[in-house]
Amino acid sequence: GPLEMLLALDKVAPVRQLLLQVFAAQNTDGDWPQWFMFFERERNIRPGDSHGDIVYWPLLALAQYLSATGDAGLLDETLPYFQFDENGAEAATIRQHVDRALELIRHRVIAGTRLAAYGHGDWNDSLQPAKPDMRERLCSSWTVTLNYQTFIALAAAFRSIGIENEAVELEAEAAVILQQFQEILIVDDVVAGLAYFQHAEKPDYLLHPRDGTTGLSYSLLPMIHAVINDMFTPAQAENHLQLIREHLLGPDGAHLFDRPMAYHGGIQTNFQRAETASYFGREIGIMYTHAHLRYSEALARFGDAEGFFHALGQLNPIAIRELVPTAAPRQANCYYSSSDPAFADRYAAFDDYAKVNAGEIALEGGWRVYSSGSGIAVRLIMQSFLGLRMEKTALVVDPVIAPSLDGLTAYLTIGDRPIEVVYHTGETGRGPVSIELNGKPIEFVRGENPYRLAGVRIPKASWDGLLTGNNDRLTITLE
Repeated sequence: GPLEMLLALDKVAPVRQLLLQVFAAQNTDGDWPQWFMFFERERNIRPGDSHGDIVYWPLLALAQYLSATGDAGLLDETLPYFQFDENGAEAATIRQHVDRALELIRHRVIAGTRLAAYGHGDWNDSLQPAKPDMRERLCSSWTVTLNYQTFIALAAAFRSIGIENEAVELEAEAAVILQQFQEILIVDDVVAGLAYFQHAEKPDYLLHPRDGTTGLSYSLLPMIHAVINDMFTPAQAENHLQLIREHLLGPDGAHLFDRPMAYHGGIQTNFQRAETASYFGREIGIMYTHAHLRYSEALARFGDAEGFFHALGQLNPIAIRELVPTAAPRQANCYYSSSDPAFADRYAAFDDYAKVNAGEIALEGGWRVYSSGSGIAVRLIMQSFLGLRMEKTALVVDPVIAPSLDGLTAYLTIGDRPIEVVYHTGETGRGPVSIELNGKPIEFVRGENPYRLAGVRIPKASWDGLLTGNNDRLTITLE
């Protein structure tokens, strides 16, 4: 979240420093701990393991930074790997740190596939495996989408700074991951949340209509991240967004599952926290705002301008009860990390969860101020709603603005210069068809989007020459 916010605000220097600190915390095996402390006095306070998704995040962050800045010199910085005794710590360039992480990723797969193995869990902390064999035999479809995203982003970043051979290799690996995602993890036209490779012939599908184990039929995360990363065909994306509307939307936004997981007095069967946590909140309560942020991002990628604007409104505590009538007063005083239905206990939550969607249960705000989610929200407003992203050699323009907001004007700083941006939303509120700077048309290069008319890139040379530094106006007309 802080990284996405800083890049959205074009504050790249602290991102570079952040990356140096993160790569200096990498274990010698190529992984990172689930969390670690930043201050030197607490450097040895860190867990001994991590979930299966953790290794991807520093690589994705690096890729996003390199694409935004072209700072190839960062890869030559030399940093130690972490060890508790600093004396004699192994050191390597960040490029070598990346290679070691990639080697680990390529090793941690379901046998006979290129699909990422679950390890100690995925992003959803409530689904930490209770059975040891799940670490090697369970596959999270969401982690597979993150693997694909990381490889594609890293390939694009490497290509932008002239590392062509590794870019081609990463793209080839990503293509295999995508093929297996389509062939193995999408069953009966629905992507499974988890696939459990207990048997040699075929996996068991969990968090899917075929699931006879957990009682859950739909999982939000793989659906929305497959949309965000263009892993679905247009028909598949439309189908999954419809499934979300039918089964995963509540009055407060997108929910992780179609219902909570059953609680049996703390007895573990498949998943640790989901089956043992007594408190009905955060991921256990299944409306985790972080996931709703990514749902919003998926709507923008797909091009549902009105839906995207509504989803952004559900994230904003200002006047929240106009959009979410069952929000309790404490829901409305700051950004919240989750929307927690006010049930007396988990048994009541399981039995009466339908009352949440019927608007019969009050909704309380979870963790009060949570920097990660709110940082991502800033990026969504800057880069998906207003649709402006600075890169070293270009300005990327891809707004998604509800047609009801035609004429919206924003006053921004882009590339250290103040500028007024005026939006003509057209009929769809997406896909730029013309762009003018101070009344003069600007040439652009159309990007790619399988779901709608794509955004565009304005080369720096086309942009700089028309800026005056005084009352500059950018006018964007959408399809």
